[in-house]
Amino acid sequence: MSLKKIICAVDFSAASDSVVRYAAAMHGKSVELVILYVAPAENNDYGLLSKHLHEFSRYSDMLSQHNVNAIFTVQYGDPATGILVYAEEHNADMIVLGSHGTTAIARLLVGSTAETVMRQASCPVVILKTPDNKNKNHGTP
Repeated sequence: MSLKKIICAVDFSAASDSVVRYAAAMHGKSVELVILYVAPAENNDYGLLSKHLHEFSRYSDMLSQHNVNAIFTVQYGDPATGILVYAEEHNADMIVLGSHGTTAIARLLVGSTAETVMRQASCPVVILKTPDNKNKNHGTP
């Protein structure tokens, strides 16, 4: 069986913790797991990159329990676009991301990263919904 590539889009929230745990537990050693954070373009500086690397270390601890082949990467720009472009450029077999459960009205007004990725991705997308009361949102997907 060839190695599959799964993109786990994270924003360092509780929803993202669930996404990483799900992907590692469900797919384990048979995949290359890319933990992808897309930061706003204006946040492209060394201090924030250092903070992102610290956040990634939490995921590294989670993944070590599942013996997963993981890559951590930071992209800059619009989260939905960044996820879609990265997945396309790296031939992703699947995208996994969390949803904060925004209402239909909020999606109509401001959009939803998860919804955009689901509609436009050229590979399967798994969206894990996390109730709002569990979120400690630090970013966006």
